[in-house]
Amino acid sequence: MFGLRRNQDEESIDWPSLQSLLEDDDQRAIVKREFPVEGRESFLSAIRRIDEETAANVLAAGRQYQSAAKLVGFPTLAIAGMLNSGKTSLVATFLSEQGRNRTLRGASNEEGTHRFVLWLPQAWRSDTELWGLLMADLGDAIGMPPEMLSEIPSEAHDQYNNRVADSDSLSIPLVATDPGLDAAGIGLLDCPDIVSDEAFGLGSPQDRRELLGRAATFCSAFIVVSSAESSRDSTLGDLLRISADLMPGIPRLLAVNKIRPRQTPDQVLDTFGPLARGHGIESVFAAYDFDVPASKPFIPTDDETVAALEQDDDPQPVFFSIDSDPDNNPPAAISEERLLRALPKRLDRSESSDKFILAREHSLRTYLWESAFMAIDRDADQSIQATEKARKCLMDACLEFFARREPGGKVIELRLHQSQRIIRQLTESFALTAPWYARWGVRMNGWLQRAMGGASDFIKQLTPTAIAKRTAGEIKDKFRRGEYGGLMTPERLQSAIDRFGGSTSLPHWFDQNGQVNNRLQWDEAAEAAVTRYERDDFTTLDPRRLDDAVRQMWAEVPMRKKLAAGLTPLAAMLAAFGGVLMIPFDFGSTAAIASASIPELFAALGLTTLATMWAGGQNTRNVGQQAARQQLADFHAVLCDTYGVARPKEAQTIALSDLKENLPKSQIQRRDGVGPALSVYRVRDEFRQELQHLLPRSGPVGS
Repeated sequence: MFGLRRNQDEESIDWPSLQSLLEDDDQRAIVKREFPVEGRESFLSAIRRIDEETAANVLAAGRQYQSAAKLVGFPTLAIAGMLNSGKTSLVATFLSEQGRNRTLRGASNEEGTHRFVLWLPQAWRSDTELWGLLMADLGDAIGMPPEMLSEIPSEAHDQYNNRVADSDSLSIPLVATDPGLDAAGIGLLDCPDIVSDEAFGLGSPQDRRELLGRAATFCSAFIVVSSAESSRDSTLGDLLRISADLMPGIPRLLAVNKIRPRQTPDQVLDTFGPLARGHGIESVFAAYDFDVPASKPFIPTDDETVAALEQDDDPQPVFFSIDSDPDNNPPAAISEERLLRALPKRLDRSESSDKFILAREHSLRTYLWESAFMAIDRDADQSIQATEKARKCLMDACLEFFARREPGGKVIELRLHQSQRIIRQLTESFALTAPWYARWGVRMNGWLQRAMGGASDFIKQLTPTAIAKRTAGEIKDKFRRGEYGGLMTPERLQSAIDRFGGSTSLPHWFDQNGQVNNRLQWDEAAEAAVTRYERDDFTTLDPRRLDDAVRQMWAEVPMRKKLAAGLTPLAAMLAAFGGVLMIPFDFGSTAAIASASIPELFAALGLTTLATMWAGGQNTRNVGQQAARQQLADFHAVLCDTYGVARPKEAQTIALSDLKENLPKSQIQRRDGVGPALSVYRVRDEFRQELQHLLPRSGPVGS
């Protein structure tokens, strides 16, 4: 009975070696942590970090597989069903009178089963080692150490019905022994009724299904009990599916109870047969309602059955297997071996043992590969995706200051961080290459040499006339009002991050409600990012290309512009440069960064012709854009460091005009962040290969 045997040539799983692999956090570790601190993480550590329950399930499944060989000679049948299906009545048919008195049977919820109750042969308890192994295995299966069922019937009934109304007790199995099971040599796991809704707070239907699935791993066969009118009940299909999914290969039987005599056995088989075949049910058993006198012809009789039915105070259902040939079913006489209570004698213990081990192997494989490994793999993928999302948020915040956009939002050019280095280069190049008419009235040699002093002295050198001073002030006002360029302060940086989804893109900084976990640290990070970038930005323009571009621009200025400009162009330009450099100092102790493209500086000054010429020439445009790309990459790297996000390894790409532009690699050294970090994990292929070797993912046929 119960199908094919296990192939003796199939290799068994070496659980100790497998467990050693799962615990290794060095050369054979599953996870490589790339950020914030490089390292490795073992399989068990990784799954505990993600889901403690799944980690416990893997270890429990491993222990169950290891103990399977010792328990194959001591099978247990799981008996599950819906409320009022007669499930416990079936269990009672195997028990002694004393055992039956401790079971709780009846038609109301007050007589329902709301705990797992494991009935074992009394003889098994005398073997201390076996008993300890059974108790540990049951605890691994359901998740909690078992308790003993009271010997006093009334107290046992309270336990059966969970009358303390504690849903947590649902996962604590009860254990009882009975001499009536000694001859059969099997255990019976009376499972909680599967209810259609949450009955009196005693565990939801979903909780009961999940626990039933766990309990199935303890058992060598699975019997689902159904009432005759439940053939179309979806819950019955769920029960059959659970038994098939969790323990494929083990025997699965369907017992239909309380059949009325108007239905013949072949009609019952016609009704339940398609459902049974669809879920791999090997046999369908039937029991007619003994309370209906007309059922008597359909109840098989032998001496034991007659004795049971004559007990008016406690009659028992008699289940028999339905034959596909109607002539071989009651009212015709049937052999005793077709009775369900004869099942233990018909079990091929060797065959059943092989299937029991295969089922536990399948359970281990499912928990390890489909639950734990996939969770770790998914977590690693999510860490990479989360990092990419965080990088994009920070890049968008960068572009808020470093991008010049047209009205539709398209980026048309990048802005330069107008650092002191950039300002000096622009000043020197424009001054040294300027034609005679532009230099008129501007004394250059002395103050250019003294310009290497403090920023305030430097600006004084750049504004030798009242016009220039006025120009510098106007430039600063235009930048502060946002008419030209970009102005970044810690507060504006935070606003930009918020605008581009910081609460979801930087989850390590925010709680589930989108509120910053640590406001002081959040403010400190913004201040640190701006200050650090101002300090560490060493980007410079290419001197030769800059001089060539400026000469080209001077040469292309139309004659009428040269004559109209008179003395002001160079002085005004230098004043504009100086005015931008002074903007951060107007904020006092608050860090601030000003950014603008060279055409924007000209436009802010009112020199629209020069702005157009610079923007329109490829050589002139490329001089500033090359440095701006480097500055953008550097500022993005600083934000990644500060906010605990791994820097990109590959070149970042941005949309510039109608092209995709690759940013260069950051030249700023990486530093630790101010606050929390977003970890990055990757699953190592070497681990995947070794796990596949020790526990092939597909498994043998039938597992």
